[in-house]
Amino acid sequence: MSKNKDQRARTWTFVVYPESAPENWRDILSDYHIPWVESPLHDKDVNPDGEVKKAHWHIILFFDGKKSFEQVQEITDALNAPIPQKTANVKGLVRYLIHMDNPEKYQYKRDEIVCHCGADIDEYFALSSSSRRVELREMIEFISDSKIDNFDDFLMYCIRHKEFDWFDIAVNHNTLAINKQLDSIYQKNKSDRSSKESSLALKIAQVKDMSKKGIKQAVIADTVGISIATVRRYLRK
Repeated sequence: MSKNKDQRARTWTFVVYPESAPENWRDILSDYHIPWVESPLHDKDVNPDGEVKKAHWHIILFFDGKKSFEQVQEITDALNAPIPQKTANVKGLVRYLIHMDNPEKYQYKRDEIVCHCGADIDEYFALSSSSRRVELREMIEFISDSKIDNFDDFLMYCIRHKEFDWFDIAVNHNTLAINKQLDSIYQKNKSDRSSKESSLALKIAQVKDMSKKGIKQAVIADTVGISIATVRRYLRK
C-alpha cells in the first residue's frame, strides 16, 4: 500500500463488548462531543457453525474532519474496545446496525438504534424510488384489505406498529393518492358504519387463528379476501 495514500477518514467504526467496556462507556464516548451512533445490542449473531457470537454493540463515529487511525484508537482504547476501522460505505454500515440488507442474519429493530451528540442517520434509511413504489402498492392493498377510511387512523397505525417507511411515504410522498383512496373507502362505508367497527381487529384475529391451525398463507389470503402481503403484516402484530 502506498505510503502517500491518505489513511485518514471522517467516519470510523468499532465494536464495544459489554464484558470489557467501562460501565460508563457511553458517557466517556459522549464527552468527546463527536456525533456517534449505537446499534442495538447484537446478542443473537451466530458464526457459520451456529455458535452464538459474543454480545456486542456496533459504534459509528462521525467526525467533522478527517481523523487518523491513531487519533481514533485513543478513543477505542479508553473504552477497552478493539481497534477502529475506516468506513468505506457509510450507508451500508448504518443499515448493517440492524442487518437491514442481510436477511440471512437476525433482524434487529430500527427503533433500538440510538443516536448520540446530534448524529442523524435517517437519510441512510430512505427508500429508492422503485422501493417506494413497491411499498406504496402494499400500502394501498393494506388500506383496502383493512377497510381503513381516514388518514388519522392510517397514520396512527403506522406509528403504533413502527411502520417507518409507510409513515414517511404517507406524510412526504403520494399523500394525495392515499387520501383519495381513503375518501373512496369512506364513501363506500358511509351507508353502513356499524360494519366497519372492529373489522381490522377481527380480520387480524381470524388470520392468526387460521395460521395457528397450519393453514397456508395463500389459502388464508383467498379465504379472508386480502393480499398475502397483508396476511404477513397481520401475523407480525
